[in-house]
Amino acid sequence: MGNHVRLSTKLFFGAGAIAEGVKNTAFNVFLLFYYNQVLGVSGTWTGLAIFLALCVDAVMDPLIGSISDGWRSRLGRRHPFMYAAALPMGLCFFLLFLPPAGLSQRGLFVWLLAFAVGVRLSMTLYMLPSNAMVPELTPDYDERTALVSWRYLFGWFGGIGISLAGYLHFFASPYGAIDGRLDPSGYAGFGLACALIVASAILTSSLGTHPMIPRLKQPTGHVGFTARRFFGEVRSVLAVRSYRALLAAALFASVAGGFSDVVGLYVNTYFWELSSAQIAAMVYALVASVIFAFLVAHRLATRFDKKRASVGIASVAIAIAPLLIFLRLIGWLPPNGSAWLLPLIVAHNVVFVTCVVAIGIIVASMLADVVDEGELANGLRQEGMFTATISFTAKATSGFGGLVAGIALDAIAFPRGAAPGSVPAGKLAALGLAVGPGLVLLYLLTLVFLSRYGITRESHRETLRALDRRRERIASLQLASPYRALPTPGRPERSSP
Repeated sequence: MGNHVRLSTKLFFGAGAIAEGVKNTAFNVFLLFYYNQVLGVSGTWTGLAIFLALCVDAVMDPLIGSISDGWRSRLGRRHPFMYAAALPMGLCFFLLFLPPAGLSQRGLFVWLLAFAVGVRLSMTLYMLPSNAMVPELTPDYDERTALVSWRYLFGWFGGIGISLAGYLHFFASPYGAIDGRLDPSGYAGFGLACALIVASAILTSSLGTHPMIPRLKQPTGHVGFTARRFFGEVRSVLAVRSYRALLAAALFASVAGGFSDVVGLYVNTYFWELSSAQIAAMVYALVASVIFAFLVAHRLATRFDKKRASVGIASVAIAIAPLLIFLRLIGWLPPNGSAWLLPLIVAHNVVFVTCVVAIGIIVASMLADVVDEGELANGLRQEGMFTATISFTAKATSGFGGLVAGIALDAIAFPRGAAPGSVPAGKLAALGLAVGPGLVLLYLLTLVFLSRYGITRESHRETLRALDRRRERIASLQLASPYRALPTPGRPERSSP
């Protein structure tokens, strides 16, 4: 396969991320708020259900990654799983936001847990094999960043689009009526819209990349799932030093992100006292962030190398992330309702989210390069396992962050069903302290481990050259003696004397 990826392939590949963007926004922004503030389930029980769903999903990640890596079929290694995800994903998403009337808190907990698990497992069934295609579509160091950029562009636009639909349509607040975010009648339509979008995005991406199946890599080594092979594959991916660095960085970033995502709507609703229309204006501004990140991530990674670019951008993000919370707590910001407050929040969010998206693009491209280093070390193409193990870590720790958020809301006795402006100042200060200073340490640890990533453009070129030399040796051995034993995948080769 050539190094260049056609624009049509990039577009179809990227379109699948709309499903992930919609799912992430629905889960991270609206789900806990709906079950806690609207349906009255305690923050601890709601956070626990979301956490347990993530744990089940996270455990399945490496299993699906391993099975996908070794799958043989006329549809290749990845597409059978991608096609299988669309229908259950849509159905579970719809039912998640349509619990039967009259359920007790325990019943709502079980309903939330069951269909959150269904949504997450279906999403994993699609996204893991799909993301594993990145290193298969091109070996080029910089082209991978361009390919992932399209993925992030579509994903963020999917999340932004469903946010706007929620704030401006499903949860709009007519003058004099109940705050739309607290009105349960809008959530069923919201769930249906999410269901239709995610199923359509998955099918569009799967069908659009279907012609690439004959050109994608085939399984190496043994096929078929066994527990022994599975644990051997986990050990082999964890043996790659640069991968361990990305894994640790993902761990701390996900704990911080899971916490801040869950409480974000609380901060906007109660700490800043923004209306649904004002929050929608913030979401509109995120379009600029995504476009800026799409335009600059590839250029920065090409100019400065991926590691230097990601560490530099992460440093900027850490410096500005808690800035507005700090300024409010020390009394240096305009009061809520001031004409100056919303522009300040919007400007801050645009800069911060630009950094977040750019880092995500570059790190996803770094992960694709790790796959080649892993093949050089153990002789196996393990795109699925590399993707799954880091996804396992990110999901489990993100779920822990969500659980901590639910417990924190109960610990500070944050009122349920409260109208904006009615929450005591002490409760708001406690919320601000949890979201601001409490997250800085986690983000700093993310930066420390990200700086330990060791692959550069030149080292990656040498890895590709070494892989080419290995393949040439194997081909020459096959021609010279078809019955001669070849190097065993999964074991390092010994140098010839």
